[in-house]
Parts: sequence; structure tokens; C-alpha cells
Amino acid sequence: MAPILLIFIFVTISLALHLNRRERIRRIRLPPSPPTIPLLGNLLWLTKPFSQLEPTLHHLRAKYGPIFTLYVGALPVIFIMDGDHIHRSLVENGEVFADRPRPVLGSDLNTNLHSINNTPYGSLWRLLRRNLASEVIHPCKATTKSSSHVHRMTLDILLNRLKNEAKANGGVVIPIHSIRNSLSFLMISLCFGIVNLDEQMVKQIQNVQWQLLFLVDKHFALNLMPKVALLLFLGRLRKLKQLRRAQKELLIPLIRARKQLAIHKRDQRHVISYVDSLLELRVPNGVGNVRELSEEDIVSFCSEFLDASIWSTCAGLEWIMASLVKHQDVQKNLKKEIKGVVGDEKREVHMDELQRMPYLKAVIFEALRRHPPAHFLIPHRVKQDVLVDEYLIPKDAVINCLVTGMGLDGRVWEDPLKFKPERFMAGGEGEGVDVQCGKSEIKMMPFGTGRRMCPGLDMAMIQLQYFVANLVNEMEFKEVEGMEVDLSEKAELFVPMKNPFHAQISFA
Repeated sequence: MAPILLIFIFVTISLALHLNRRERIRRIRLPPSPPTIPLLGNLLWLTKPFSQLEPTLHHLRAKYGPIFTLYVGALPVIFIMDGDHIHRSLVENGEVFADRPRPVLGSDLNTNLHSINNTPYGSLWRLLRRNLASEVIHPCKATTKSSSHVHRMTLDILLNRLKNEAKANGGVVIPIHSIRNSLSFLMISLCFGIVNLDEQMVKQIQNVQWQLLFLVDKHFALNLMPKVALLLFLGRLRKLKQLRRAQKELLIPLIRARKQLAIHKRDQRHVISYVDSLLELRVPNGVGNVRELSEEDIVSFCSEFLDASIWSTCAGLEWIMASLVKHQDVQKNLKKEIKGVVGDEKREVHMDELQRMPYLKAVIFEALRRHPPAHFLIPHRVKQDVLVDEYLIPKDAVINCLVTGMGLDGRVWEDPLKFKPERFMAGGEGEGVDVQCGKSEIKMMPFGTGRRMCPGLDMAMIQLQYFVANLVNEMEFKEVEGMEVDLSEKAELFVPMKNPFHAQISFA
């Protein structure tokens, strides 16, 4: 009888604990949700294309408030739409919210299986992030002789392409074409340490990276819930495998060539690259020892680096230059500041001169507030039950944060739709605001916030300032008659202009 009694007691206690937890969840409710469909939950909301997703979320916010729940089956997916709740979640409860949804098993089904972004929060993630931040994208690296040389080469490519395009078209250019080509050259050079990249190779790598990104991000659910996506998008996953093979065929020879150079001619590596750091990195092997990264690991890390750096920087630079064309007074004020630092000489604006240009930084900040390159943060996952205000965020819930709401919040910003860099100067409502995000509040967060904040934000800011300063110093950008700059956005992961702007450029 004793074993039966013990089993009965165990079952009774387990049931009581389960009922108690259910009652506690009922008393401390989850964020509100629209009606669900049995078994599917709100999955139909989440499978909408990107072009429909953000307006849908704003509609749900208007109805349910700044924090609400959508369900994938029984699993809650929580959307946070304002800075206050994001601060209480990602900053005040940073460790609890720092994990990621678990990706699909099998790296051929997910190009970011081996990535910093999708690595669970812990010691391995810290190792990978520290390697990237300290060895490759630390702001000090941008001012080294080798890195400065690559940035100068990139600037020459950008200026020459714009000049040639203008010469062929009566002074009219579509800047995004030259921006994508030159920034792809820069990021591929920093990734693989190659400064004599063939233009065809740049185009091939750019093309396969874009196809992979477009395929993965075409439907939100593919990133949000990869295991569900296996069932929903089998056709796209087959295409993903093909693109992944094509990617490896392009990148693995570059990795092997860099490895041979590191072995035989280390002193001749003119650019210290991301691949160099990955070849030297040792990670835990699960049995108490460490191992080298496999070639497939390195391909995935390089893919993540290229996607995160190329498309976001291209989008940011496009929006900044479009805003300067649209607002000629801002462009004139910026040119005046630049001339005050470098004089009237037509020369490169060096990176160490950027710190003496506060208005330049204000222009960058205002463009990032108004048009952040990405409107969604990469999804988070909470590792234990946690309260945010009166709401329960249950263990393993997926958290998604929308960036755009806070940057355009009229309660925070005066006349938020107006492009006004002066708001970030002394006395403006943006004085003291930084892309690092404040400890007490969040007014804008183009690079995310909390423990999973983008590690490359400092480098991105330096690069944006460097290219904007040199473009404005070298050229004058005006609207083309009859072709007004359209500031409409195109709904993609890294948000470009819906209609790329045209500009009339001159070199006076």
C-alpha cells in the first residue's frame, strides 16, 4: 500500500501545484490578446507579409494597449510597442529577457544557426560577442592605419561612382546604387581582409546574401517560430538550402585563402579581418575542452556580419542623404560646420576630426530617430516567469519589440514628424539622448537596448558620420526638378526608401 499512497500523494501535490499556478496566472493575467483560433492561436496574424505586419500591430496597439499577446498555438508571443515597457523588460529585467527563441536544428535550414544573435545567453554568447566587438568592430579599430586605408578606398569608390553616374546623366544620380556597391566592398573587405576585391566577386556575395535575407525575412513567422515555419514554408526552405550551398561555394575559398595567409605570411596581412579572429577563436566542445570553429561555423558568422553591416548601413546612409536633399537648410548648416573644421580644401574628412562636428552627429541622430534602419528587434525569449507592470510574461514566451513607435512619440518629441537636428543640440529635447539608450528611459533605440544591443553600434555611427561628412564636403546634393524626394518606407527587415531618391549633384 505504501507505494500506492506515495504515488497518490505525489499526484495530489502535483495537481495542486498545477492548479495553483493556473489560478496565479488567471489572477496575474498575460497581456491582452485578440480572440484565438483553437490549435492555431493567432498564427494567421503572424504569417502576414512584412508589408502588412507593422500596420496590423499598430492597429492592435490602438485596441489593446502598448503591450499585447498573439499566440502560436498555445505559445504566447508578446509584442511591446513603447519605450517604458521596453525599458522595464530589456533593461530592468535584462538577464531574464536576454535569451533567444531556439532555432531549427540543422544549419542548412537556418543561415544564422551558428550566429551571435541566435546563440543562447551565456558564456558562449559572451565569448562570441567579445571576439566581434574587441577584435573587429571596436571604434579604435576604425582609426588604425589598415582600417583607415580600407575606408579611404571605399570612399574613393563611392565618390567615383557618383561622379561617373552624374557625368553620364546630366548631373542626376540615384545614390543608393553607389552606396550599396561601395559599402558591400567595405564590409566584405573587413570580413575577409581582402583589399583588392574583384567587382564581380563583390556583386556575387552581395547577391547571395540579399537572396538569403529576403527569403528568410519575407514572412515574419520564419524568424519568429522556425519550427512552425518548417511546416508552413517547406518550399522556401528547399530554396534556402540551395542558396546556402551557393553561399558556401563563394565564401569557403576566401576563408581557406585567409587561413593560408595567416599560416605563411602573417606579417603581410594588411587588414586584420573578422575571419582572422574566427580562425583563432576556440569555443567549448561540450566535453570540457575547446575546439576550432568549422568552416561552416565561420561561413555562418561571416554571413551574419555581412547582413548586419551592409544592409543596415546602406539603409541608414540612404535616409540621411535623402533627408539632406529634402532639407537644404540642414545640408547648408552641416557644410558650414565641416568647412569650419577642415577648411575650404577639398580633402578627406578624417575620422579623428568627426568628434569636432556636433551638428553632424545631431543630423545622424535625427535621421535614425525618424527612419531607423530596422523597425523590429530580433526576437527575445524569457527564461523564467516575470512580471512587467501588472502583466505576467511566462517562461519561454517570445518577445518582439517595435522600434518606430518611440522615435515618433509626440509625448516625448516635439513635432516628431519634423526633421530637426537641432533637437539633439544643447537645449533641445534630445540633448543627452544617445543610441546606447539611457538608464532611466528610452526615447529612441535604432540599435536595440539591453544585453542584446547591437555590438556594432559605435562602429556604425563612426562610419555614417565619416561617409556623410565626406559626401557633403565633396559635393552639393539638390532635388531634381519634378522629382521630389519621397520619404515613404518599404517594409523590409532593414527598411529602405520605397522609392529611391534622385539627386542633382555638383562639385562646386
